[in-house]
Amino acid sequence: MAPRAPRGQVEAPRGVAHARRVNLASAPVVPHDALSRFVHGVRVLTRAPEQDSYVRLPNGEVDLIVRNTASGADVYALGTRLQMLRKPVSEVPPGSIGLHFKPGGAYPFFGVPISELTNRVVPIEALWSPAEGQRLRERLSAAPSVVARMDVLRQALIARLRRDDVYEPASAHLVLRAVRLLSDARELPRVDALARTVGVSERQLRRAFDEVVGMGPKAYARIVRFQRAVRASRLQSSPDWGTIATAVGYYDQAHLIADFRALTGTTPGSFSRGRHAARTQATP
Repeated sequence: MAPRAPRGQVEAPRGVAHARRVNLASAPVVPHDALSRFVHGVRVLTRAPEQDSYVRLPNGEVDLIVRNTASGADVYALGTRLQMLRKPVSEVPPGSIGLHFKPGGAYPFFGVPISELTNRVVPIEALWSPAEGQRLRERLSAAPSVVARMDVLRQALIARLRRDDVYEPASAHLVLRAVRLLSDARELPRVDALARTVGVSERQLRRAFDEVVGMGPKAYARIVRFQRAVRASRLQSSPDWGTIATAVGYYDQAHLIADFRALTGTTPGSFSRGRHAARTQATP
């Protein structure tokens, strides 16, 4: 777990992208309790008047979003994405909270296979009971500050972990091992090799990834490589995509371009020229 961000700073959790001029409110955001195994950060969004959109790139993660509006707090799960998500800023009010689960870290909190959330935005009442969802929304609405709302959210999630009926797929441990292997590998392994390493069949591994990550291991590995390319592009004022493709493990630049088109709807060059790459917190 990364060290706590210094007071007055907010750690930018890995894997979530913003459009231009997003500011992060000052608050402690790195969990150091029972959530640290599952959550890598929380952040609070504010926006400049000229900001036009909020962008989330595919990153293999699930987010829990709290929107604090004039009528109260809305809470919903933002499932793992297989394509880029763009929302107008009007749908992300200032002071919204994003709690970002680690890849494979969301499964105990929602009671369903994570594949049921993939590419979806699901209200908390549809995942918890309506009464539990309403109670959480009321507590968040009554909280006097952003920091207090973050604490309400933390307490609610810890309570879910302590339930007797917490969702715990038998395969969770091997998926988390496979996720670590993919994240740490300089050269991403094939799915058959990954399955042999963790001691299951390819079919078993695919089913386990669907339950715990929300996508198959091949799709997750694709996103890991894509995010490495995004991170590498941020280090160059004018990215050399051919060099980046080779460095992060693409067969050639054409394969990198194909992944960018599939995952973002645009080419790497357009992505870079639009300054999305410069504003992205990439997942290694």
